[in-house]
Amino acid sequence: MMNYVDDQYIIDVLPELARESENHEIDINFSSGQIIPKANYPEVLFKSMAYWNEWLPKHIANHGLEMERISNINFHFRLLQINYEIIVSATDDRGKEHKVFVNA
Repeated sequence: MMNYVDDQYIIDVLPELARESENHEIDINFSSGQIIPKANYPEVLFKSMAYWNEWLPKHIANHGLEMERISNINFHFRLLQINYEIIVSATDDRGKEHKVFVNA
């Protein structure tokens, strides 16, 4: 929520990008670097992804975990009628998916 890049909060950029998508959703896969739907996204979004990809292994290690045991890290942003929903998910090395939901 406090992701700030180039004088912009990314959470302020995502609603406009989602409005432009057919389903009002954006999926960012940090493992593959893909954003769905495919579109011409602003450079600030890719900078943010790069910062998070650099920081994430350190964050995982600070929690006593090994990055190699985590795969398919995904960020899902969906516009709702009044606000939005965020789901962050990751799959562990046993194939179990872990999710965190944020509604705002």
